[in-house]
Amino acid sequence: MRTRLFVAAVLVLEFATMAMAADPSVGTWKLNLAKSKLPPSAQAPPKEETQVVQEVGDEMQVTVTGIRTDGSAISDKHSSSKHEGLVTFQKGAPPAGYSAIYTLIAPGDSYTTILQDGKQIAVVHAVVSKDGKTNRWTITGMDAQGKPIEGLEIWDRQ
Repeated sequence: MRTRLFVAAVLVLEFATMAMAADPSVGTWKLNLAKSKLPPSAQAPPKEETQVVQEVGDEMQVTVTGIRTDGSAISDKHSSSKHEGLVTFQKGAPPAGYSAIYTLIAPGDSYTTILQDGKQIAVVHAVVSKDGKTNRWTITGMDAQGKPIEGLEIWDRQ
């Protein structure tokens, strides 16, 4: 009887640990435009945007959908290693010469480095709030003329 209780207790702790270790960025997020300060872009800003983040095997997969203020669709699907690696696009690839590298600092805390022709042009630091309800992206970089840009995107869990 004690052995069964011990095994049951170990299993409960093991499942609790696995649940706590899950990356809090996994889920469905909607861009909160009222709280965001979007950086300048060559494209029209989003009118609404949603992203679904999933862990699939050893990868993080992100599907982005929405609509821009000019009526054009936002549709993107990309993935990277859960820990660090080149972001690969399955749909909605960036312009030629652009690439991105994802780096996990800790669950719910990551950096995405944006490169143009191998040169760093921007960094996105994403941090999920302790309560798991908000994902805050701080964006720093340079525009096409080499001038500094900053932005803030607030994503609400759905």
